[in-house]
Amino acid sequence: MEPTYADLSVEPARLGNATVRYESGRFGGDHLKLDAGGSVEFAFETDEDVVEAVLRVTALVSKSGRSPGYAPMTVLVNGEPVASRMTVPGGGDLPQDCDFAVPGRWLRRGRNQVTVRSGADARTMLWLYRVSVDSVHERGRAARAMASAADERSVLRYTTRRRVHSPTGEERRWEPAGRLLVHVDRGERAPIAQLSWRAADGAEAAVGFQSALGDFHGYHRDADGRLAEYRGHLVERRTYPEGTEGVTVHRFRTEEGWGGGWHASGELRMLVDDGGGAPVERLTWRDQRENSGSVVFEAEADGFLGYYQRVGEGPIGYRGTALAKGPADLV
Repeated sequence: MEPTYADLSVEPARLGNATVRYESGRFGGDHLKLDAGGSVEFAFETDEDVVEAVLRVTALVSKSGRSPGYAPMTVLVNGEPVASRMTVPGGGDLPQDCDFAVPGRWLRRGRNQVTVRSGADARTMLWLYRVSVDSVHERGRAARAMASAADERSVLRYTTRRRVHSPTGEERRWEPAGRLLVHVDRGERAPIAQLSWRAADGAEAAVGFQSALGDFHGYHRDADGRLAEYRGHLVERRTYPEGTEGVTVHRFRTEEGWGGGWHASGELRMLVDDGGGAPVERLTWRDQRENSGSVVFEAEADGFLGYYQRVGEGPIGYRGTALAKGPADLV
Protein backbone atom coordinates (compact mmCIF):
# COMPACT_ATOMS: atom_id res chain seq x y z
CA MET A 1 0.00 0.00 0.00
CA GLU A 2 1.00 3.58 -0.55
CA PRO A 3 1.49 5.57 2.67
CA THR A 4 -2.12 6.30 3.60
CA TYR A 5 -2.96 8.92 6.19
CA ALA A 6 -4.78 12.10 7.15
CA ASP A 7 -3.00 14.48 9.53
CA LEU A 8 -5.84 16.48 11.05
CA SER A 9 -3.55 18.48 13.34
CA VAL A 10 -3.12 21.13 10.63
CA GLU A 11 -5.53 23.11 8.46
CA PRO A 12 -5.97 22.10 5.69
CA ALA A 13 -5.38 18.48 6.61
CA ARG A 14 -2.12 16.94 5.36
CA LEU A 15 -3.09 13.90 3.27
CA GLY A 16 -1.39 10.84 1.82
CA ASN A 17 -3.38 8.67 -0.64
CA ALA A 18 -6.57 9.91 1.00
CA THR A 19 -9.43 12.38 1.00
CA VAL A 20 -11.39 13.52 4.05
CA ARG A 21 -14.86 14.92 4.59
CA TYR A 22 -16.45 15.71 7.92
CA GLU A 23 -19.79 16.74 9.39
CA SER A 24 -20.40 18.69 12.62
CA GLY A 25 -16.70 19.30 13.01
CA ARG A 26 -14.26 22.21 13.02
CA PHE A 27 -10.54 22.78 13.31
CA GLY A 28 -9.40 23.33 16.91
CA GLY A 29 -5.81 24.58 16.55
CA ASP A 30 -4.03 21.20 16.43
CA HIS A 31 -6.96 18.77 16.05
CA LEU A 32 -10.39 18.36 14.53
CA LYS A 33 -13.25 18.82 17.00
CA LEU A 34 -16.33 16.64 16.48
CA ASP A 35 -19.59 17.58 18.18
CA ALA A 36 -22.16 14.98 19.25
CA GLY A 37 -23.07 12.92 16.18
CA GLY A 38 -20.20 14.41 14.16
CA SER A 39 -18.17 12.22 11.82
CA VAL A 40 -15.13 12.05 9.57
CA GLU A 41 -15.08 10.07 6.34
CA PHE A 42 -11.57 9.02 5.35
CA ALA A 43 -11.40 7.53 1.84
CA PHE A 44 -8.36 5.86 0.27
CA GLU A 45 -7.41 3.72 -2.72
CA THR A 46 -5.54 0.44 -2.95
CA ASP A 47 -4.63 -1.54 -6.07
CA GLU A 48 -3.56 -4.71 -4.28
CA ASP A 49 -5.01 -7.44 -2.12
CA VAL A 50 -4.28 -6.78 1.55
CA VAL A 51 -4.09 -9.78 3.89
CA GLU A 52 -4.71 -7.60 6.94
CA ALA A 53 -4.45 -3.89 7.65
CA VAL A 54 -3.67 -1.86 10.75
CA LEU A 55 -5.94 1.15 11.23
CA ARG A 56 -4.72 3.78 13.69
CA VAL A 57 -6.94 6.57 14.99
CA THR A 58 -5.27 9.11 17.24
CA ALA A 59 -7.94 10.76 19.37
CA LEU A 60 -8.86 12.35 22.69
CA VAL A 61 -12.16 12.93 24.48
CA SER A 62 -12.28 16.46 25.85
CA LYS A 63 -12.80 16.78 29.59
CA SER A 64 -15.84 17.98 31.48
CA GLY A 65 -14.15 20.39 33.86
CA ARG A 66 -11.63 18.25 35.75
CA SER A 67 -13.54 15.03 35.10
CA PRO A 68 -13.23 12.69 32.10
CA GLY A 69 -15.57 13.60 29.28
CA TYR A 70 -17.99 11.41 27.40
CA ALA A 71 -17.88 10.98 23.61
CA PRO A 72 -18.17 7.30 22.60
CA MET A 73 -16.30 6.62 19.35
CA THR A 74 -17.47 4.27 16.61
CA VAL A 75 -15.11 3.27 13.78
CA LEU A 76 -16.30 1.62 10.55
CA VAL A 77 -14.33 0.23 7.59
CA ASN A 78 -16.48 -0.04 4.47
CA GLY A 79 -19.47 -0.22 6.79
CA GLU A 80 -18.03 -2.97 9.01
CA PRO A 81 -17.53 -1.98 12.69
CA VAL A 82 -14.03 -2.33 14.11
CA ALA A 83 -15.06 -0.40 17.24
CA SER A 84 -18.51 0.42 18.54
CA ARG A 85 -19.01 3.21 21.07
CA MET A 86 -15.57 2.70 22.60
CA THR A 87 -14.14 4.97 25.27
CA VAL A 88 -10.85 6.49 24.17
CA PRO A 89 -8.40 5.87 27.05
CA GLY A 90 -6.29 8.54 28.69
CA GLY A 91 -8.92 10.53 30.55
CA GLY A 92 -8.69 13.48 28.16
CA ASP A 93 -5.15 14.48 29.15
CA LEU A 94 -3.23 13.33 26.07
CA PRO A 95 -4.08 12.07 22.56
CA GLN A 96 -4.09 8.27 22.39
CA ASP A 97 -3.13 5.98 19.49
CA CYS A 98 -5.97 3.46 19.06
CA ASP A 99 -4.92 0.56 16.80
CA PHE A 100 -7.39 -1.81 15.14
CA ALA A 101 -6.85 -4.94 13.05
CA VAL A 102 -8.81 -4.86 9.80
CA PRO A 103 -9.41 -8.23 8.08
CA GLY A 104 -8.34 -8.25 4.46
CA ARG A 105 -11.79 -9.43 3.36
CA TRP A 106 -13.22 -6.10 4.48
CA LEU A 107 -11.00 -4.22 2.03
CA ARG A 108 -11.33 -4.13 -1.72
CA ARG A 109 -9.27 -3.03 -4.66
CA GLY A 110 -10.16 0.54 -5.50
CA ARG A 111 -11.91 2.92 -3.11
CA ASN A 112 -12.27 2.14 0.59
CA GLN A 113 -13.74 4.26 3.36
CA VAL A 114 -13.09 4.61 7.07
CA THR A 115 -15.74 6.43 9.11
CA VAL A 116 -15.01 7.77 12.60
CA ARG A 117 -18.11 8.95 14.45
CA SER A 118 -18.82 10.51 17.83
CA GLY A 119 -21.91 9.27 19.64
CA ALA A 120 -25.12 11.26 19.23
CA ASP A 121 -25.34 11.28 23.03
CA ALA A 122 -21.82 12.68 23.53
CA ARG A 123 -21.62 15.28 26.29
CA THR A 124 -18.16 16.55 25.38
CA MET A 125 -16.23 16.65 22.11
CA LEU A 126 -14.20 14.01 20.30
CA TRP A 127 -10.86 15.42 19.17
CA LEU A 128 -9.22 13.69 16.20
CA TYR A 129 -5.54 14.18 15.41
CA ARG A 130 -4.59 11.53 12.82
CA VAL A 131 -6.00 8.57 10.89
CA SER A 132 -3.74 6.10 9.05
CA VAL A 133 -3.91 2.69 7.39
CA ASP A 134 -0.99 0.30 6.85
CA SER A 135 -0.64 -3.20 5.52
CA VAL A 136 0.16 -5.46 8.48
CA HIS A 137 3.46 -6.26 6.74
CA GLU A 138 4.41 -2.56 6.57
CA ARG A 139 3.34 -1.33 9.98
CA GLY A 140 4.48 2.22 10.70
CA ARG A 141 4.96 3.22 7.06
CA ALA A 142 2.19 5.81 7.15
CA ALA A 143 3.48 7.27 10.43
CA ARG A 144 6.97 7.65 8.95
CA ALA A 145 5.61 9.34 5.84
CA MET A 146 3.43 11.61 7.95
CA ALA A 147 6.37 12.62 10.13
CA SER A 148 8.50 13.27 7.08
CA ALA A 149 5.85 15.52 5.55
CA ALA A 150 5.34 17.35 8.86
CA ASP A 151 9.07 17.96 9.30
CA GLU A 152 9.18 20.11 6.18
CA ARG A 153 7.84 22.89 8.45
CA SER A 154 10.38 22.57 11.22
CA VAL A 155 10.79 26.20 12.29
CA LEU A 156 8.55 26.36 15.36
CA ARG A 157 7.48 29.48 17.25
CA TYR A 158 5.71 29.17 20.61
CA THR A 159 4.20 31.57 23.07
CA THR A 160 5.26 30.50 26.56
CA ARG A 161 4.25 30.71 30.21
CA ARG A 162 6.11 30.00 33.44
CA ARG A 163 4.90 29.21 36.95
CA VAL A 164 7.51 29.63 39.66
CA HIS A 165 8.03 26.45 41.67
CA SER A 166 6.99 26.58 45.32
CA PRO A 167 8.78 24.05 47.60
CA THR A 168 5.97 24.52 50.15
CA GLY A 169 3.26 23.63 47.64
CA GLU A 170 1.85 27.16 47.55
CA GLU A 171 -0.25 27.69 44.41
CA ARG A 172 1.43 30.16 42.06
CA ARG A 173 0.05 31.86 38.96
CA TRP A 174 1.14 31.20 35.40
CA GLU A 175 2.87 34.26 33.97
CA PRO A 176 3.64 35.12 30.30
CA ALA A 177 7.26 34.33 29.42
CA GLY A 178 7.80 35.59 25.89
CA ARG A 179 8.36 33.35 22.90
CA LEU A 180 10.47 30.29 22.12
CA LEU A 181 11.86 29.75 18.61
CA VAL A 182 13.11 26.23 17.78
CA HIS A 183 14.68 24.60 14.72
CA VAL A 184 16.76 21.39 14.89
CA ASP A 185 17.39 19.62 11.58
CA ARG A 186 20.05 17.03 10.71
CA GLY A 187 18.19 15.55 7.75
CA GLU A 188 16.41 12.70 9.58
CA ARG A 189 13.02 14.19 8.59
CA ALA A 190 11.41 13.50 11.93
CA PRO A 191 9.71 16.11 14.16
CA ILE A 192 11.19 16.98 17.53
CA ALA A 193 9.92 15.08 20.60
CA GLN A 194 12.13 16.33 23.45
CA LEU A 195 14.58 19.19 23.80
CA SER A 196 16.83 20.52 26.55
CA TRP A 197 19.38 23.31 26.53
CA ARG A 198 21.72 25.34 28.70
CA ALA A 199 22.71 28.95 28.07
CA ALA A 200 26.07 30.54 28.74
CA ASP A 201 24.66 32.47 31.75
CA GLY A 202 23.60 29.20 33.44
CA ALA A 203 19.92 29.31 32.55
CA GLU A 204 18.57 25.95 31.39
CA ALA A 205 15.35 24.24 30.32
CA ALA A 206 13.99 20.87 29.26
CA VAL A 207 10.68 20.28 27.49
CA GLY A 208 8.64 17.50 25.90
CA PHE A 209 6.47 18.20 22.86
CA GLN A 210 2.94 16.96 22.17
CA SER A 211 3.07 14.63 19.16
CA ALA A 212 1.48 17.16 16.80
CA LEU A 213 3.87 19.81 18.23
CA GLY A 214 0.96 22.03 19.25
CA ASP A 215 2.12 22.31 22.87
CA PHE A 216 5.08 21.57 25.12
CA HIS A 217 5.55 21.17 28.87
CA GLY A 218 8.73 21.12 30.94
CA TYR A 219 10.81 23.19 33.32
CA HIS A 220 12.99 26.28 33.20
CA ARG A 221 15.66 27.48 35.61
CA ASP A 222 16.87 31.03 35.15
CA ALA A 223 20.40 32.36 35.64
CA ASP A 224 19.59 33.20 39.30
CA GLY A 225 18.51 29.62 40.03
CA ARG A 226 14.75 30.19 40.17
CA LEU A 227 12.94 27.06 39.06
CA ALA A 228 9.63 27.19 37.17
CA GLU A 229 7.23 25.03 35.24
CA TYR A 230 7.42 25.91 31.57
CA ARG A 231 4.66 25.56 28.98
CA GLY A 232 4.24 26.64 25.39
CA HIS A 233 1.62 26.83 22.66
CA LEU A 234 2.50 26.72 18.96
CA VAL A 235 1.59 29.92 17.12
CA GLU A 236 3.59 29.56 13.90
CA ARG A 237 5.19 26.77 11.91
CA ARG A 238 7.33 27.62 8.88
CA THR A 239 9.63 25.97 6.33
CA TYR A 240 13.30 26.93 6.80
CA PRO A 241 14.58 29.61 6.35
CA GLU A 242 11.16 31.27 6.78
CA GLY A 243 10.53 32.29 10.36
CA THR A 244 14.20 32.80 11.25
CA GLU A 245 14.42 36.48 10.30
CA GLY A 246 16.59 38.45 12.71
CA VAL A 247 18.10 35.45 14.55
CA THR A 248 21.20 33.33 14.05
CA VAL A 249 20.78 29.76 12.83
CA HIS A 250 23.91 27.72 13.58
CA ARG A 251 24.90 25.51 10.66
CA PHE A 252 27.58 22.86 10.92
CA ARG A 253 29.46 20.49 8.65
CA THR A 254 29.46 17.26 10.65
CA GLU A 255 31.30 13.97 11.11
CA GLU A 256 30.28 10.75 12.86
CA GLY A 257 32.76 8.70 14.85
CA TRP A 258 32.59 4.91 14.57
CA GLY A 259 34.83 1.97 13.68
CA GLY A 260 37.89 3.77 15.02
CA GLY A 261 37.62 6.77 12.69
CA TRP A 262 35.60 9.83 11.70
CA HIS A 263 33.28 9.79 8.69
CA ALA A 264 31.61 12.65 6.85
CA SER A 265 27.94 13.17 7.69
CA GLY A 266 25.24 15.64 6.70
CA GLU A 267 24.64 19.25 7.65
CA LEU A 268 23.19 20.09 11.08
CA ARG A 269 21.11 23.24 11.66
CA MET A 270 20.27 24.38 15.17
CA LEU A 271 18.32 27.28 16.63
CA VAL A 272 16.98 27.63 20.18
CA ASP A 273 16.06 31.18 21.18
CA ASP A 274 13.97 31.70 24.34
CA GLY A 275 14.53 35.45 24.49
CA GLY A 276 16.97 35.19 27.40
CA GLY A 277 19.78 36.89 25.49
CA ALA A 278 22.62 34.52 26.42
CA PRO A 279 23.78 32.12 23.68
CA VAL A 280 23.06 28.41 24.01
CA GLU A 281 26.15 26.37 24.89
CA ARG A 282 24.68 22.86 25.21
CA LEU A 283 21.74 21.19 23.50
CA THR A 284 20.18 17.69 23.73
CA TRP A 285 17.27 16.40 21.67
CA ARG A 286 15.20 13.36 20.70
CA ASP A 287 13.00 13.11 17.62
CA GLN A 288 9.75 11.24 17.07
CA ARG A 289 11.62 8.33 15.47
CA GLU A 290 13.53 7.92 18.76
CA ASN A 291 16.84 9.16 17.32
CA SER A 292 18.70 11.29 19.86
CA GLY A 293 21.77 13.45 20.22
CA SER A 294 23.59 15.83 22.51
CA VAL A 295 26.21 18.48 21.68
CA VAL A 296 28.26 21.09 23.50
CA PHE A 297 29.45 24.13 21.55
CA GLU A 298 32.94 25.55 21.31
CA ALA A 299 33.46 29.27 21.97
CA GLU A 300 31.42 31.43 19.58
CA ALA A 301 29.76 28.20 18.35
CA ASP A 302 32.66 27.64 15.96
CA GLY A 303 32.13 23.90 16.35
CA PHE A 304 30.72 21.24 18.64
CA LEU A 305 31.44 17.85 20.16
CA GLY A 306 28.83 15.32 21.21
CA TYR A 307 27.20 12.00 20.44
CA TYR A 308 24.37 10.73 18.27
CA GLN A 309 22.26 7.58 18.55
CA ARG A 310 19.89 6.25 15.91
CA VAL A 311 16.95 4.18 17.07
CA GLY A 312 17.95 0.53 17.55
CA GLU A 313 21.68 1.30 17.34
CA GLY A 314 24.45 2.16 19.77
CA PRO A 315 25.73 5.71 20.34
CA ILE A 316 28.44 7.10 18.07
CA GLY A 317 30.70 10.14 18.20
CA TYR A 318 29.48 13.37 16.66
CA ARG A 319 31.41 16.54 15.92
CA GLY A 320 30.93 19.58 13.73
CA THR A 321 32.60 22.65 12.28
CA ALA A 322 30.60 25.83 11.74
CA LEU A 323 29.87 26.77 8.18
CA ALA A 324 30.76 30.34 7.26
CA LYS A 325 27.94 32.70 8.18
CA GLY A 326 26.41 34.63 5.36
CA PRO A 327 23.06 36.19 4.43
CA ALA A 328 21.38 32.77 4.45
CA ASP A 329 22.40 32.23 8.08
CA LEU A 330 21.66 35.69 9.45
CA VAL A 331 18.36 36.27 7.74
